[in-house]
This record gives sequence, structure tokens and C-alpha cells, in this order.
Amino acid sequence: MFQKLWKLSWVMILLAGNVAEGQTPHQAKYAFPDDVSVINVVRDCGAKGDGIADDTVALQRGLDASCGELAEFRNKSAILFIPNGTYRVTQTLVVRHSKGPWIYGESRDGVVIRLDDGVKGLKSVLRTHANDEGPTSADWFMRNLRSFTIDVGNNPDVDGIRYFATNTGTLQDVRVIGNGKVGINAGFLGQSGPNLIDNVIVEGYETGILSQWIWGETISRATIRNCRKVGVEVSANVAAIEDLVVENTPIALHNKIPNDWGHWGGSVALINARINRGAKPSSAEQTSAEQTSAEQSPAIINDSILYARNVSVEGYSTTLRNHQSQSLKDPSVQEFISSPHKKLFDNAKPSSLNLPIEPLPKPDWEYDFSKWLCADDFGINSGDNENDTAGFQAAFDAAAKENKTVVYLRGCGGAEPNWYRVHQPIRIPKTVKMVIALGWGRILGIDNGAFVVDDQSAPVVHIRGIDAFGGPTLRVINRSQNNTLVVESSGVHVVGEGTGKIFVHDCSGQLTLSKAGQRCWTRQLNPEGESDTGLVRNAGGVLWCLGVKHEGRGIRFATSAQGATEILGLFNYGGYKDENDARPLFDIDNGSFSVAALREIAFDQHTALIKVREKQATTSQELDKHNEGGWIGWTLYRSGESQ
Repeated sequence: MFQKLWKLSWVMILLAGNVAEGQTPHQAKYAFPDDVSVINVVRDCGAKGDGIADDTVALQRGLDASCGELAEFRNKSAILFIPNGTYRVTQTLVVRHSKGPWIYGESRDGVVIRLDDGVKGLKSVLRTHANDEGPTSADWFMRNLRSFTIDVGNNPDVDGIRYFATNTGTLQDVRVIGNGKVGINAGFLGQSGPNLIDNVIVEGYETGILSQWIWGETISRATIRNCRKVGVEVSANVAAIEDLVVENTPIALHNKIPNDWGHWGGSVALINARINRGAKPSSAEQTSAEQTSAEQSPAIINDSILYARNVSVEGYSTTLRNHQSQSLKDPSVQEFISSPHKKLFDNAKPSSLNLPIEPLPKPDWEYDFSKWLCADDFGINSGDNENDTAGFQAAFDAAAKENKTVVYLRGCGGAEPNWYRVHQPIRIPKTVKMVIALGWGRILGIDNGAFVVDDQSAPVVHIRGIDAFGGPTLRVINRSQNNTLVVESSGVHVVGEGTGKIFVHDCSGQLTLSKAGQRCWTRQLNPEGESDTGLVRNAGGVLWCLGVKHEGRGIRFATSAQGATEILGLFNYGGYKDENDARPLFDIDNGSFSVAALREIAFDQHTALIKVREKQATTSQELDKHNEGGWIGWTLYRSGESQ
């Protein structure tokens, strides 16, 4: 076995050193050890990947197995690994289970899933929900899709990916190409989110990304080219968008109001965008009327709520049209708010905090499988409901002793109990740079249960795929002064007790910064529950959030002790039984705070009475719904300046 693993390791190391034709150097390249929690779609499901055989059945079998639906694969979640190749499909691939899958292609450009030209009766190549039409619940979780290409072929009425994910879900390092209708359709069922679309490329569709009728979406690093109508369309949703590139497309972004329902219009925060109209279509590609319309279209059309910053536009006569009445022609937008900002103190500036932004650190993937250690081999058991602290501690001790760099868990799933239990803090040793679940790793944090990064840990530690899923959440703590903690695709309580950096990427759970100087960047954060003190607490740190959805009652964000919190794109799904509940959504106590592109709604219950409670020096003021109304939509709120 060890000889086999070493052989595989060296093959993958050699492959990793060569960039395939058409593959950009920044692409992630994945490989996994030979483990029961890794399903290879070629080896285990019979796919050919030669571009000739019909691989539909094999790929569908792999999706079902990753979600834990097939008994021969343990009925537990697993990684679906797709080696480089071209996989021909003739039917829609469908994710039918409520949790999963966990797809990793070997490389984005190397794995191509291609639909035959001219198919009949299909609406998409890949759909991450059992149904094409509603109604449905929101209980479809943990869609994790990474590193592959979807090619819709020549099928103008077919979508590339119909993407549905709730609370956590990542569509990352994915390319969607071909002549289709919508590249990434994230609004086909009217019930989804929040979720994350990260580092995607869409080329050649009528619409690049459709984001509508969902509960919050974060779009980071999307490149959209050669779309026939619009790059990104938003409606009835909060969309937080950074590093957007749109090329050769008539309209880059259209933010709409559905059915004249102004209270449910799109709320968009757009930062760091580059838009270039590029070459105009020939008359053979568009009618004369379509050409005239395209030439007159602004780069950005906003009918609802828009916050925009650092946007550059080339090739359009108008940069931005706001509410049919206001037009901006300057090709460089430094900062724009579509309506006056909200404030409680007169010295509050009409701008966001504009905190420094850092990109998510890329994992230093380990291709030497002899350095992967399975924690399940040390006595932990996800099915016995016993204390697994000693087993986890033994696994990390062994990793330190044997110079292992990855500690992994086999995927959980099946009937409850299907979780591990951690009762005491477990320090992550210096050798370990990643803790990852191969599928879904359910860990309950009991009593003082925690994973801890400290000054003796690795410079960058990645944690991926850990979720309590309704149970008491595990705390993941960065206690170091200089080391970085990255938490991805997880449901945990992230805690900062040092000054080392923290990155939170597609996570549900709470967040606490308890040390002055702590810096944290989040992309797609979903804290839920009831709180008197704050689901997200920032006591003296610097917190930047792109895309937040929270749900429940009580204080959502608390900022104090000269801390600074900036939120870009926030969806508050409320519901207060007591209309006089005095706990504010945002509690600011001598700190700095801004939130841009905010939407609050509540069905069958009351919205929050107090939206903001802000104290600067010794003066405290409140902004309540008697002045703001029920379902609020704000372009920007900015705190006053500390005295």
C-alpha cells in the first residue's frame, strides 16, 4: 500500500509541475490519497473521460455516492474526484440529496463535462436540486463544487449550471462555456442561499450569472465574456460582488425590481470591477434594433439599491443609469450610492469604511500522500456518540511526531448519531497545514471543545468541511500573534484571541474577535440564532465582510472598543415575536461601522424594532422602524466618528 501511495504521490508531483495547455498558473490542482472516502469517477464509477463514451450514468452515480446515497460506498459522504478528461453527457446531471456533493476536479481546464449539441428537453447540464420547478424548502445544504469546466455545447436554450445551495455552498474555480442560455442560474427555483460563487469564468451565454429570489449571494472573482445580453442580473436578492470582470457584453450588471415590488428589489454591493464593452457584434449576430439597443445601453443599470466602488468602464457611452433618472458618464466610479446614506451622528461620512482587503490565501496542497493522516484511525467514531477528544489529540500528536501535513476525517452521514464530539481544546501542531473532511465532517463542540491555532502552529492553517449542523458548534480559535487561520465551507464558531490573520470563506456560525489588532476577512458569512450580545462580536478588531446573511432575533453585529466593521451586502431574514423587542440589529459602542446594500424582511412576524443603537463617547442614539418602516432597504449606513 505504501509503495502504491508513494508512486501516486510522485506522479501527482510531476503533474503539478506542468501547466496543461490552456491552463492558467493560478488554477488549483487537486489530488487525494487512496481512501474509502474518495470516489474516483473513472476507477470506481466506470467513466471513460475520452470525449466519446457517454459518461452520464457514471457521473450521476458519482454524484449520488458523494452525497452518501449508495450503500456500496458506505452510505456516507465522500469526495467525488474527477480526473482530467472530457466527459460526454446526454442528460442533466442532478444532485438529488439534501447534503452534498463534494466535487473536486483534478484541474479546472483539464476536466470538461460536455453536453452533446442539439439536445432536446433539457434545461441545464448540471442542477444542484432535485427539481427544476418549485415549490421547495430551503433545506439543501453543502453543495461544494470545485475545479472543472461545464461545456453546454451548442444548445442556446440550456443553462450551464443551475446552482442551488443554502447556508453553505461553494462553486469555486469553475468555468462554464458554450452557446447556452444562462451560464450560472442561481435563481431558477426562487428559494436558495446564502452561498458563494468564487473564481468562476462564464463565456458565451445569453446571461452570465442570474442571481434572483434567493437569500443572499456572494460573488467573488467572476469573469464574464461574450454574453449576448447581460453579464450579471440581480433581482429580489442581496448580492455582494467583488473583482468582477465583464468583457464584450451589452450590459455588465442589471439590478432589477421584480413585479414592481420595490420592497424586494435587488440590493447590490459592487467593488473593484472592470468592465470593457469590447468588439460590437456583427449584423449577422444581432438585428439592427438589437445593435442600437446594445450601443445605447449603460454598462450598469440600477433600478433598486446599489453601492458601487472602484469600478472602471470602457467602451460605453454611459457608465451607470440609476432609477431611470440619473446617469453617470465618468468611466471611473470611485464610490457611488444610489440613495442618501443613513446615519445617527452628524459627523458620519457618506461613504463606507473602505477597510483594507486581502485575498483568500490559497492552500498549499499536499501531493505527497504519505504526509496525509486519517484521524479516524485513532479511535474516533462518528456513530457512537462518545467523547472523541482523546482520539483527535492522539491523531494530532502522531501528525506532529511523523511530520504529517494534512489531518483528514472520513465523511460522515447516514442515520444519527453521525457526529464526532470534542470536549477539550486541541492544539493544531506546527507540521499540520490543513484539517479537511473528505465529504462532510460533523463535529460537535461540547463544553470547551475547540481546535486551536497558536504561535507553535504552521504559518497558515486551513480548515475545510467541518460543520456541527444543528448541534453545538465547535470553536476554531486563532490564538497566535502572526499565524493565519483560514476556515472554508464549514459551520463553526470562529474566534480570534491573538493578532494573527483570519479568513472565513463560505461559513455558517458565529464569529468573535476579542483582541485589539485582530484582522479578519469574511466572504459569505451566515450567522444564525438568537443573541443578547451579538452573533458577530468585534471588540477592537478590524472586520471586513463581503456577503452576510443572518437569521433570528437579537443583536446581529456588535462592534466595540474602537473596533472597525465593514459589511458589503447584507440580508437580514428577521422575525420577531415581540414587536417591542429592544435588542438592536447592529450595536455600536465607540467603534466604527458601515453596512452597504442591506435588505431586511420578515414573514408572518415583526421586523426588528431597533435597527441601530450607536454610542459615540457618552452619547447614545437609536434608529428604529418607526422612522424607517418595516422591510428596510438601505444603500449605506455609516457610524459617526469617535471623539
